[in-house]
Amino acid sequence: MKHKLFLFTLFLLLTCLNAEATVFTVTSNADAGTGTLREALTNAAANGTIQQDIINFNLPGSVTITLFTQLPEVTSNLIIDGSTQPTPKLGRSDARVYIIPDVSYTFPGTKAAALIMTEVTNVEIYGLCIKGYSSKLTNFNGNLLFTAISAYDCTNITIGAPDKGNVFCDNIYGVYCGTNSLTDSKNNDNINIQSNFIGYDESGTNVVELGYALDITADNSLVGGPTSKERNYFATAIALNGIDNKFINNSLSLDVNGQDNRVNGASILVRFQGSNTQVADNDFCSTQFQFISVNSFTFMRNKQSSIPGNSGMYLFKCNNAFIGDDNDNDINIFSNDGGAFYAVESNNITIAKNSISCNTTPYLISSGTAIPNINIVVNSAAEFSGTASPGAAIYIYNDNTDCSVCNPVQYLVTVVADAAGNWKFTGDLHNKKLVANATLNNSSSEFTQPVISTSAADYVKANPTCFKNNGSITLQNLKNVIGVDWYNDQDQLVQSGGPKLEGVGVGTYYAKCYNGNCFAKSIPITLTSSNPGIDDSGLQKVNASCDAANGSISNLKLINTNGGTPPLRWTNEAGDVIRNTLDIDGLPGGTYTLTIDPDGCAVPYHITLLNQELVIDPPVISSFQLCGPGETIIPVKNPVATSTYRLYDSETSTTPLDEEPNGKFKVNVTANRSYYISRFSNACESTRTKVDVNVGLSNLNIANVITPNNDGINDYWQIAGMENYPLATIKIFNRYGKNIFNSIGYSHPFNGTYNGKPLPTGSYYYIINLSSGCGLLSGSLSIIR
Repeated sequence: MKHKLFLFTLFLLLTCLNAEATVFTVTSNADAGTGTLREALTNAAANGTIQQDIINFNLPGSVTITLFTQLPEVTSNLIIDGSTQPTPKLGRSDARVYIIPDVSYTFPGTKAAALIMTEVTNVEIYGLCIKGYSSKLTNFNGNLLFTAISAYDCTNITIGAPDKGNVFCDNIYGVYCGTNSLTDSKNNDNINIQSNFIGYDESGTNVVELGYALDITADNSLVGGPTSKERNYFATAIALNGIDNKFINNSLSLDVNGQDNRVNGASILVRFQGSNTQVADNDFCSTQFQFISVNSFTFMRNKQSSIPGNSGMYLFKCNNAFIGDDNDNDINIFSNDGGAFYAVESNNITIAKNSISCNTTPYLISSGTAIPNINIVVNSAAEFSGTASPGAAIYIYNDNTDCSVCNPVQYLVTVVADAAGNWKFTGDLHNKKLVANATLNNSSSEFTQPVISTSAADYVKANPTCFKNNGSITLQNLKNVIGVDWYNDQDQLVQSGGPKLEGVGVGTYYAKCYNGNCFAKSIPITLTSSNPGIDDSGLQKVNASCDAANGSISNLKLINTNGGTPPLRWTNEAGDVIRNTLDIDGLPGGTYTLTIDPDGCAVPYHITLLNQELVIDPPVISSFQLCGPGETIIPVKNPVATSTYRLYDSETSTTPLDEEPNGKFKVNVTANRSYYISRFSNACESTRTKVDVNVGLSNLNIANVITPNNDGINDYWQIAGMENYPLATIKIFNRYGKNIFNSIGYSHPFNGTYNGKPLPTGSYYYIINLSSGCGLLSGSLSIIR
């Protein structure tokens, strides 16, 4: 059994030794057939993966390979070398062969790329210009994995090398490296990308960018390299995720001539995740670096171009980072932007010796921990000193630029805070613009240039009142400010000292907050007149009437009183103070003055109430006759609900006998006499109407016929004067003696119905008891229909 196993092992060993590397040469630019790239990939796969095969190119005519369908996947131990094509390089690149999909290109599954690798090892790709894997393809279906090259769970993949670089442009992704399965632990490892143009075409200057230049999840990988020939030129976004990756000596947003030729002008995003990442020696313009949950990384010797562009670095939940170093040769250079470094929830971030210029905020920390303190106490021509966390290293810089803000441009010296936290740097500093930051236990503070809050809530102003110079402006939440100079809009110095400007009038002001020779300038702040006054847009004024004190003033509002209630007083034309409230009533006609008096500032407001003489129509009342002495009602016809009525004994009486809102007066009449009734409203009274009341036999006008046919004429039984007999009873009977109508008083006249039904035509009989000693009245009543 052991002898058989030995022979089998020997057979396998001899088989492996006899396998030879094979060179497959592409001689046709057709999609398929003899001599095509498709055939070469197929034959390389059939040849096995024990030895490394090579695909070279010797296209006799056009160097453009147009693909109509997806090529076979690349297998292990294979070199695809477009640089072997015996024709000139394309443009300024190293590429010599184009691979371009036809607009009708089709692909199986969810992956579409010129070259796809899945779980392979030892593949090298050189000298190819791959373009067109984009949404312009007819069969593009929104799948964002349209790439030049894709690798899934691969190892030892090299894409480009000195003098053998590739060009990837006009693709949604240049190089994509991801996982083939979300359920296993496989990953890409040792992915090397060098000497390529990605996002630039073969000229190295024209930008044809769509999505990501790189989106790589891999470990132990290298993008770029230590020499200039290994440099990649990127014109669009990059994502590099994994452990022990290096991103070295690349050009970001800068073409081969060192220019930013991107059309949209926006910054590209370069994002890192993972741990132990090295980012070094890159040249960039308009680039935003992001480090997301990266543990242990270095960022050194990276240099921003002098071309204006928005560049910076954002750290989120990162730990143990070195941005720059105590070695002077390891510093980074940032310039001409709104902010360099911004750290959120990140710890142990060291910022050391970098050169940062013309940035509004060189370093901003949000929610960091164990950040050392640093404060400036003196910043003069001979001394720069302050306090910090004891033992902290204080890095001191000079800003030797003419930028409007001070930045850590030129490193000068490092001093150490003593056990009490004091530190000092002395010398001839009269022309220096000094800033500093503190580092302790590998954690750096922000820099000490003056900072003015941009929040509107931190600009507290009180407008001047009462035509006085009593306005003020207060700046809150200042950082690293030793003194403040205040200027008006004519650039004239108004006040020096602290953050509060006081005793000024209407105008526009700004502050220069300084720390030595470093200044921060506030936004302009305008103070407007805040003189107290009256808003009478909702004024409700009621004029006096008929010489009475019944006018009123209400719904005035105070303005510009700084939130308080100043002293108020109302005075009349004689100057008498009549009220101290804003609303006032009980006023006769005249002119009134409201005086607002905050801070001794008397601001008058005048208003006049008229004395209106109203002409009121006198009431209408009919004279009447009683059959005998006794109580009766004198009613006003159609009384007005908003008026009252007064009953007088004579035409000249000054005091009424009675006053009733409904115009009904109960009187006891013993003999013939007259009464006088007036209408009263809004302190005005009408002329008096005379009412004669006679006592004697009844002379009622009692109708003897009604025609209740709803024509509006004689539909009811009319009994003139019955309103004067409120206690009278009225009864009506039919010819059979049946009582068909009863009433006390006559508020509801008889309409020829009984129990809601019309009575027949005929004769009926009535009895009226006036209850005034007048006896009974009786007679007949005919209903005619």
